[in-house]
Amino acid sequence: MFIDERTQNRLHAVPGESISHGTMRTQDLIPAFLDVIRDTPEYVQVMNAIPAHAMEDKEADWWNSDDAAGLLESLFDTLDSYSPEGYYFGAHLGDGSDYGFWKMDK
Repeated sequence: MFIDERTQNRLHAVPGESISHGTMRTQDLIPAFLDVIRDTPEYVQVMNAIPAHAMEDKEADWWNSDDAAGLLESLFDTLDSYSPEGYYFGAHLGDGSDYGFWKMDK
């Protein structure tokens, strides 16, 4: 866990450690990313974006919809905006299915 220096929001991740690994499925990434921002104003804005039936069924068609893709893209942007100085949010350079806050190469 770390505190964003600019907003003082608490993020449930550790820079340099995986948030999600071994999957690129929307139904795995979205819940993992939402968990990281659960104490932020952005979470409140999107917490009801996933239909109840999709939360209960990881194989529901919604996970492959434009709405799900848009939510995932929004979460990437939000998480990247919370990246600590010297870090970026996204896939690890050595493993495209390993998402987290990673140190930038200088």
